[in-house]
Amino acid sequence: MGTDFTDLVAWQEAARLAADVLVAARRIRGLAGGSAASQMVRAAESIPANLAEGYGRGLSADGARLLRVARALAAELESHLRVAELGERLPAGDVAPLVAQARRVRALINGLLRFAAQRGRG
Repeated sequence: MGTDFTDLVAWQEAARLAADVLVAARRIRGLAGGSAASQMVRAAESIPANLAEGYGRGLSADGARLLRVARALAAELESHLRVAELGERLPAGDVAPLVAQARRVRALINGLLRFAAQRGRG
């Protein structure tokens, strides 16, 4: 592992996902579009933040808990994206790549959790 949370591929991918969600959220349509966009952006931005904090805690048991929170937030984000698509607030062409990114981030977090568990910390 690197010396800084920004060295984590999971953090890099999560940060890119958050930036991409921010761009997509600006295109959300509909009556409750502002609320939906806000929820998506909050979830997306919290993923890299929790990864950074978990890494900062040395992937201890508490750090691993934060990684699990980040993984759950990625699932929450996917749900928000799919609901936005179903409600025709975002087109499928915008949603599909973001869902793929969220799933990749979850897979990377799973790898970090396995690493933490192998080291007897999670």
